[in-house]
Amino acid sequence: MRVRAAMFLTMTLLATMRAVVPAPILAQDEIVARANQLYQEGDYTGAIEAYEAVLTAGFRSGGLEYNLGNAYFKSGDLGRSILHWERASVLAPGDPDIRANLDLARQLTADAVEPLPRFWLLSVLAWWVGLLPRAALVAVVAIAWLSLTSGAAMRVLARGEWARRVGTWLAAGGGVAVLILGTNLFVREARLWEPERAVILAEAAAVRSAPAEDDDLVLFEVHEGTRVRIDRRTGNWAEVVLDDGKVGWVRIDVMEVI
Repeated sequence: MRVRAAMFLTMTLLATMRAVVPAPILAQDEIVARANQLYQEGDYTGAIEAYEAVLTAGFRSGGLEYNLGNAYFKSGDLGRSILHWERASVLAPGDPDIRANLDLARQLTADAVEPLPRFWLLSVLAWWVGLLPRAALVAVVAIAWLSLTSGAAMRVLARGEWARRVGTWLAAGGGVAVLILGTNLFVREARLWEPERAVILAEAAAVRSAPAEDDDLVLFEVHEGTRVRIDRRTGNWAEVVLDDGKVGWVRIDVMEVI
């Protein structure tokens, strides 16, 4: 009886979720479809407004950020196209289309930045974090959690030895998967594996040796579309590091965090 009651409760919850969740998702899907149509018609401004409306509503995905980057690129805004492709790359690491667009866009930026070699451990960590697309990772973790809880319930409630043994294996397998892939998901969502980065959106921005408006402190300039790493902030200033290792201070309002 307890098993049947648990199954009934689970089915009821799933049915309730299906009844409640789809409405806003379908509404956002309609807006995205409209944005895609506007993009195909060459109305890039309209497409940008529609894509941004979806993001403002709290719905994010690699595909949405990718499409928004395309629309900004077509409208001539190189900085924001790179910004949204970088965000798409975070949500869908390893996607070849996103990587190709980023490589092309960086060739169009005014700054020729040669990245320093990456420490091998960071490369391995990046590979591990981007092993699965986010949607697939969430689904696998959910299945693993269901396996863990179902196995534990079988282990406690089942009467037969065979059923308890199956429950033990389900719980053990689900627990291992939740531990490994759940950690992967947590690290990805919290972005613990990478530092805070931003993209320069100003046409040109002076990089200074100290956080002060003094022309004598100017070291060099960075330009629209250049990616930087943010090391620390103070007031309206941020100390940034370029991919080639150059360091300096820029105003926060000349860039946007990825």
